[in-house]
Order: sequence, then structure tokens, then C-alpha cells
Amino acid sequence: MNLQPETTGTGLVVLSPSLQVLHMNRRTMDLLARLERAAQRIGTKRPLAAPRHQHGQDIIETMQERLVSNNWEQFHRYRTIGNSIHTILLKGFGLPDRRGLPHSRIVMLLSPHAPASMPGMSRMDSSDTIAESGHPGTASSQASGI
Repeated sequence: MNLQPETTGTGLVVLSPSLQVLHMNRRTMDLLARLERAAQRIGTKRPLAAPRHQHGQDIIETMQERLVSNNWEQFHRYRTIGNSIHTILLKGFGLPDRRGLPHSRIVMLLSPHAPASMPGMSRMDSSDTIAESGHPGTASSQASGI
């Protein structure tokens, strides 16, 4: 058993449909704290909680649409958050439940991200895509860009 603090790897957050945190591991807290400190050092005016919250809201909206059409397939969305010093890739998984939205869950994986340089794009730009998978653990194809 490893008793060392989680200093590497992926952060994990489980959210309810009301975006209440049901579980958050230490790695997530470490990644978010580093991002907040970096934002303070460079004087970022945009709160970092807002993009995380919006990502969760976007997943909830997609989940509601799927539940209305009796589509219970899991799906995921990618988004990057951060600033020129630290960037985090958010992988948000929507897990619809046949019993309805109150029983559905969102799982977010957070990992450090070093975006590739692209002419004409700043590192502050955020990408957001949605993909779906018919079976847990299988490779998914990109459904559409958001």
C-alpha cells in the first residue's frame, strides 16, 4: 500500500447532477491549487471556477437531452482550462441513468496539459468537443465539435 501523497497522475471528481461534489481525490485538489496560484501570479481576472462549472453544466444539458430521447449511452466532453503557465485537460464523462437525471453522474478526470502551439491561437483559448461510446471502455469516435 502506497501512503505517499498523490503528486502525479490524474485527478478524479465525481459530481451529482446538481454539480455537488460527491468525491474528489487529492491529486485534483493539488492540480486546482497549482492552477489558482499560477492565475494569481500572472493576475488572471477570469475566475478559474467558472470554466469548470460551465463544463459541468454543458454535460448536464447533454445528459438531459439524451434522457428525454431515452438514450442512456455514456458520453464525454473535453475542455482545457488554465492560463499561459498551467493548463489542465478536463475529461468530463456523462453517465446517464435509466431512472432519470437525479441518479445520473458526472465523472471528471483532470490532468496537466501542454497544448501544441498553433499559429493564431493563444494558450488561453479553450477547446470543447463531445464524443460518445456505446460500450464502457471502448474507443470512441468524435461525434461533433462544440
